[in-house]
Amino acid sequence: MLDKFFKTIERVTPVKYRWVLHHQGFRKYFANTGWMFFGQMFSLLVAFFVGAWIARYLGPENYGVMSYAISFVGLFGFLSGFGVDSILNRELVKFPEKKDELLGTSFWMKLFGGLIAIIIINIISFFVNQSFLSRLLILVFSFSFIFQSFNVVSNFFQSQIISKKVVQVQIGVNLFSTLIKIIFIYLNLGVIWITSVYLVDGLVMALGFIAIYYKKEKKLFKISIDKNILKTLLKDSLPLMFSVVALTIYGKIDQVIIGKMLNESSVGIYAVAVKLSEVWYFIPGLICTSLFPAVINAKSADPDSYKRRMSALYAFLIYIGLFVSVIIFFFSGPVIKIIFGPDYIDSIKISQIYAWSGVSMFLMTGFWTYLLSENYIKIYLFAMIFGAVSNILLNIILIPVFGVAGSAYATLVSYMLPPLSLILFRETRSQVYLAFKSIIIN
Repeated sequence: MLDKFFKTIERVTPVKYRWVLHHQGFRKYFANTGWMFFGQMFSLLVAFFVGAWIARYLGPENYGVMSYAISFVGLFGFLSGFGVDSILNRELVKFPEKKDELLGTSFWMKLFGGLIAIIIINIISFFVNQSFLSRLLILVFSFSFIFQSFNVVSNFFQSQIISKKVVQVQIGVNLFSTLIKIIFIYLNLGVIWITSVYLVDGLVMALGFIAIYYKKEKKLFKISIDKNILKTLLKDSLPLMFSVVALTIYGKIDQVIIGKMLNESSVGIYAVAVKLSEVWYFIPGLICTSLFPAVINAKSADPDSYKRRMSALYAFLIYIGLFVSVIIFFFSGPVIKIIFGPDYIDSIKISQIYAWSGVSMFLMTGFWTYLLSENYIKIYLFAMIFGAVSNILLNIILIPVFGVAGSAYATLVSYMLPPLSLILFRETRSQVYLAFKSIIIN
């Protein structure tokens, strides 16, 4: 099937570029990216339409409460991962013979972090949230962190450039989750029951990951801690953890601030607007994650090839980001009216503002690939903290002036700042120039 696809593409490809289509490495990466793209797109489309159904069913207020709870819990997600995922991917590519030790140590790091996160989240929630419903939803959703420790299996399959099995598990879990949500809506159950489905998702996903790893390796990875690997992972991942904090603030703090400064209905209106943009945000991460092994190999083998690949990556991400932003800007109105209903008509303007932040986000994901390959973690940390602090301040300033739309303006401006801030550093200045130059040359 893949051969037929490449033959079709070859007919419309200029002769001088056809050699790429016959390169086995390219085909391998393309197939892996294709599976990842299909899995993510399928999962997000299902989540989008089911989420729209849930939004219509619950209404802006209850949907806002649920969105607030999910965002509140998400603010502490950095504790459950320790920022180890990207470092684990890198180490699995470089040292495949140490996979058992790497996976086992990372598993315990994530599990311990998840338990710490659950405790901290619910203590803080008790003091800052007066609504019993909000506290209860936060408690339920926070327990999903326990199951995220099994995501190390996904890292293993990505490092092997064989994401097909992971995608199959994700699709299966999403279909199961969708069925449960539809049943709950049909039975006219409330927001607490629907939120609990997210917890069930984590459990089923963890069981699926265990099954596919055992099937491939005929054993489970060692559930033990290697002290030397632990030191290495902690040393490299702790700066990343703080950058994850900043990244999480980008994605979650706006809804939390809206909930505190305005009301739950406003959170629901804003959450719908954001959902239209975020359904596309998996694309840059998917592209960069899939191509990361190729970037690492080119860096050590051929500096010129490494530079060309980074240039092409930047151009591709920028153009894709612009395309997505245009689509959202022009089609968000009809989509919101038809799918989400008249209760969310105020989401249209917010969505049209928020959409353009995607261009900067796409490009920054490309810069992240470069920074990780060069181990410039501290520079990335600075850029993300700078942007996150700006996001908080702009939200506080603009929401009283523009209402919910003020948060969208805050996101738009604050997303531009991290990529631009890389000009300040000698090590990364050339990459900013390369990115802008790639738009013209490519």
